[in-house]
Amino acid sequence: MNKSTSTFLPDLIIVGGGLAGLTAGVRAAQLGLRPLVLEQGDGQDYPCNSRQSGGILHIGFHDPCRPSQELVDIIERLTGGAAKPELARALAQTGSRLVSWLQGQGTKFMRFNPQEGYRWCMAPPRALRAGIDWKKRGPDLLLRQLARSLVELGGKLQLRTRAEALLIQDGHCVGVRGACDGQQVEWLARHCVLADGGFQANPQLVEQYIAPRFQALFQRGAGNARGDGLRMAQAAGAALTDCSRFYGHLLCSDARHNDQVWPYPEIDAIATAGIVVDGSGRRCVDEGRAGVSLANELASREGQDKLYAVFDASIWNGPGTTARIPANPLLERAGGTILRADSVAELAGQMNVPAAVLGQTLDEYNQALQAGNLQDLEVPRSSKVQPYAIRHLPLMAIPICPGITYTMGGIDIDEHAQVLDTRQQPIPGLFAAGATTGGLEGGKGSTYIGGLIKAGCFGLLAAERIACLEGKSVTVSRPEANQASTDLEAGHRPVEPRPAQGDRVHGLARFPILNMVARHRKALAAITAVVTGAVVVALGWPLLSWYVLPIALIVAGISLVAVLGLGELVVLVTEFLMPE
Repeated sequence: MNKSTSTFLPDLIIVGGGLAGLTAGVRAAQLGLRPLVLEQGDGQDYPCNSRQSGGILHIGFHDPCRPSQELVDIIERLTGGAAKPELARALAQTGSRLVSWLQGQGTKFMRFNPQEGYRWCMAPPRALRAGIDWKKRGPDLLLRQLARSLVELGGKLQLRTRAEALLIQDGHCVGVRGACDGQQVEWLARHCVLADGGFQANPQLVEQYIAPRFQALFQRGAGNARGDGLRMAQAAGAALTDCSRFYGHLLCSDARHNDQVWPYPEIDAIATAGIVVDGSGRRCVDEGRAGVSLANELASREGQDKLYAVFDASIWNGPGTTARIPANPLLERAGGTILRADSVAELAGQMNVPAAVLGQTLDEYNQALQAGNLQDLEVPRSSKVQPYAIRHLPLMAIPICPGITYTMGGIDIDEHAQVLDTRQQPIPGLFAAGATTGGLEGGKGSTYIGGLIKAGCFGLLAAERIACLEGKSVTVSRPEANQASTDLEAGHRPVEPRPAQGDRVHGLARFPILNMVARHRKALAAITAVVTGAVVVALGWPLLSWYVLPIALIVAGISLVAVLGLGELVVLVTEFLMPE
């Protein structure tokens, strides 16, 4: 076993180069520390879920810039109280600060659509098309910039390196053992941050905690998170949260051989509006819950080799068109299988399920829906998602499978991202952030709070806690964020708040002419109307005398509407493209 002979002596070692790891690394370097980031991938676009994500920062699809108590209440409501209160508080108090911090790293944001949860989308966003489309999109550009910033600030990113074990002395984490380019190496540091992204690509762990058969799940993300951090932390005495839930969506099962139909479009909206049947032709799950819950439920079932979303033309032309990247029409364009039939028997034949059973399933479902007693079905259906009758021709079906993006349970941490042992005490020197941790998402409802926001916020918090422990002066950009750090251990410097954003200029302030049009559009419209009317009168009076006045009024009115419309267009574009 060789110890690292590099002249670079890190203050902290970070396992994983996704958003959580690079955020922790860059923030630590900003605070005067020397971070070493160990990443198993290679190249400037090494695979990770953060890079391949949609790039949207949200907290349960709500704006992270809401007041923190509102966000805490939202998390508690969405998770049914399953989220650890201290983690919910820390996320709520840090979300808007993460947005500002990322802007300071050069990230551009735009509003993807009018819904609140899509306010902060990294630009440029994914194209609205099926298939894999992440290169040179917002998250890819962000990670590349963070990697450059890490090195420029004196940190180090070491690729082709996989951590294998933590070095523990007298109960303290003092380093990491792993392999770099095939060589066994030990790296020593006073602190270690585990940020390797969960265990969704580890067959043994997935079958232990999530699904009876690993192969029943399709890897919807990068597929390289093998639970190294979780395994190493547990060996060091760390406690684990409930690890039985994951974030994912339903996909067309053609994803197993067609890269054009994953990670988008999702089939969630169609499956939850219609029904899901197995190879017997019977319903097998409560479709009335959200798509993430449905994916979890289907993954946990034994022997589900064949699954179909069954629906009709009204669902295909309704909910099938509503997703951000909708199945209708993108799935068919991408070559995904969509079965259509003018009778139940014909559809059953295409699905290779018993026609009589499928017919009975549809009849019972439609009758229960009409009678308002879906709860009385053999597999009761809840009503969180609106059910549709399945009667309009053509009857349709899509072969589906649950797709896993990342695991939502894992290492137990506190609000400073410190790893906790089985007595709920911090393990000295050991931190964790991102999808390798638990306690915030998941729960019985498989609640999704937001992978990127969780990764970035706890990456920041881990770096700042380490800096405090190292005696560094730490400032944050939002006074509220200081609330998460008021219980620092005696003898360490507290977090000192400072005004957000400094002298940075965002939004229309950078465009004075457009800013003037947006702010004073009514006055400008009125002035333009008066001036235009006066010009028409002056030019037309010699020829038309008093007859020119109605013409001038019409022209002035058109000018008024045109300038008001221009002002509203400026506001609209600003709202969508510059949410800050």
